[in-house]
Amino acid sequence: MFSKSVIRSALLVSSALIMIPAAAHSQSLEQAVQSALVSHPSAEAARFVLDATKETKNEARASYFPDISVGAAAGRMYGDNATSRGLSVTRGAGYSNYGEGSIGVNQMIFDGLETPRRVDAANAREDAANANITDIRETLALRAVQSYVDLVRARKGLAMVDGHTGRVDDYLARISDMVEQGASDEVELQQARDVSIILKAIRAEYESQVMAAEARYAEVMGAPAPLQLAEPVEKTTLVSMEPARAIALAKAEHPALLAAQLEAKAASHDIKAEEGTLYPDVNGELSYLNSDKEEFLGGKVVDGRALVRMSWNFSTGGEQLARIRRTKHVHSESILRLAELERQVEQNVKLAYNEYANSTKQLSYLFERRELNEKLFGAYEAQFEGARVNLLQLMQAHNQLFNTHLEVNNGHYRAISAQYGVLASMGKLQSALGGAAASGATLVSAQVGKAHEQQ
Repeated sequence: MFSKSVIRSALLVSSALIMIPAAAHSQSLEQAVQSALVSHPSAEAARFVLDATKETKNEARASYFPDISVGAAAGRMYGDNATSRGLSVTRGAGYSNYGEGSIGVNQMIFDGLETPRRVDAANAREDAANANITDIRETLALRAVQSYVDLVRARKGLAMVDGHTGRVDDYLARISDMVEQGASDEVELQQARDVSIILKAIRAEYESQVMAAEARYAEVMGAPAPLQLAEPVEKTTLVSMEPARAIALAKAEHPALLAAQLEAKAASHDIKAEEGTLYPDVNGELSYLNSDKEEFLGGKVVDGRALVRMSWNFSTGGEQLARIRRTKHVHSESILRLAELERQVEQNVKLAYNEYANSTKQLSYLFERRELNEKLFGAYEAQFEGARVNLLQLMQAHNQLFNTHLEVNNGHYRAISAQYGVLASMGKLQSALGGAAASGATLVSAQVGKAHEQQ
């Protein structure tokens, strides 16, 4: 997709940049992302959502098992009924101690397949929640990568500005001495001061960028940024496929699309479950009752039953039919949202590849421009030694070279961030980072594969 010269230029940039050595104990990008995935509240909240869907599945499966009811009562009663009036010769009523115990077992035999459909819907929603965890982690991983890369870029840029400030101050002091000695005029000094002031403004901007990047880092990672951050690893080989193939892969495996597909599947099971309410329910019942009171109030009663009971409830107000229509509307909405999400995923992949292509191309131009300015500065140094250019012109050429270095630094990290953006648009960022970050994606792939086999 990209020319070999463009890719080669992008790969050579890191060696050409002014680098700051990282300590042996510096934090890597992969470690930072794993820290974010472990500690960020959004990832924790998604796990609780998954736990809730598991309990919903257990609740639905419970309808397969019998319900057991146990009752007991003890006390004193007053009775005035046909039995008491027949046995009592005084007033036809009386008091008695009262004791009763009962146990009943109710087993669902047939409910119009409502229970199996609700279990299927709960299974699909559990898999959807699992896929949603991976999608949330994917988004969180991208935020972590972007905050990490941006912080490395800003810190390195600030260090470059600080290093160049000493050189500019040296130029300024030398020009000031020349003005005092009459070897230069005040105009050149003012122009040199202008370069110094512009550099101070650039430093203030980079200080602000570092503070903002550290704040974003702390929010995503849940901890302040360490002093040493390792250089982020480029992922050029992982994003070298054609955009059309990347779009096809994203549509097939992106966790957000998988979650939406499973939600649509769950909604289709909900329709069948609601349609099951139109059929009669058949239940098996076992019950036993033992009641004891005075003879003139009924005496001891023992009642044991084994029954098959059919009940058929139909709402004359249309409640059941309304629920069926409602679930069909929800299913239609989920299908359309899936189609909308597919378009968004395709757009995100295209935009990510466009940013990657543009940043890589711009970086190659910046590399060429820096090389040109290095040659130009070398020529100015030679001319300065031959007194063909003055110190101010040499200072301006040096400052122009520095600005090019600074632009290359920004372009370099923009290209790296774009690489990770491409992986995130495909839903492959966690797997590209490896380690613990990929475990969620592996789990979801297994769950989704299982769901597809059940379809």
